[in-house]
Amino acid sequence: MKITKVCCQGCGADLEVNEDIRFVNCNYCGAKLEVVHDSTTTHTRVLAKLEKQSEEMAGDLKVIRLQNELEKLDREWERETQGYMVTSRNGHRSVPSTGGSVVGGVGAIIFAVIWMSLAGSMGAPTPFVMFGLLFIGIAIFGMAKSSSKAGAYQNGLSKMNERRAKLIREIEEAKR
Repeated sequence: MKITKVCCQGCGADLEVNEDIRFVNCNYCGAKLEVVHDSTTTHTRVLAKLEKQSEEMAGDLKVIRLQNELEKLDREWERETQGYMVTSRNGHRSVPSTGGSVVGGVGAIIFAVIWMSLAGSMGAPTPFVMFGLLFIGIAIFGMAKSSSKAGAYQNGLSKMNERRAKLIREIEEAKR
C-alpha cells in the first residue's frame, strides 16, 4: 500500500492517505473530501458543497412533488364536485345547499296544501285532492335528498380543504 500526501481543499492541511482510499474526512476541519487520483497527480475535492447541492436539489424535488400532489388534489376535487351538482329546470348546474333544499321543499309543500284546499273547496273528486299528498311526499323526499347531497358536499369540501392546507404547509416547510 502506497501512502500519498494530499492537501485538504477545505482548510489547506496536509493529509496522508492510502492510494486505495476514495473518500476521507479532514482531521483538522472535518471537511468531507473525495480523493481524486488523476494520471499525473492526486488531489482532494470538497464533497460538502456537492452534498449541499444534492440536498438543495432533493428539497426542490420535494417541493415539485408536493405541488404536483396539490394540483392533483384540485383536479380530483373538481371531478368530485360534479357528482354533487344539482340541475335546475332550465339546465343550470349548481352545488346544493341545505337552505336552498329547505326553501324549495317548503315552497312545494305550500303549493300542495294550496292545491288540496282549492281542489277540496271546488268539490273536486278525491283523487285530485289526494294528488296534493303525493306532491307533499315528493317534496319531502326531494328536500331530504338535496339536503343529504348538500351535507355530503360540505363534508367532502371540509376534507379536501384539510388535505389542501396540509400540503400547503408541507410545501412551505420544504421551501425553507
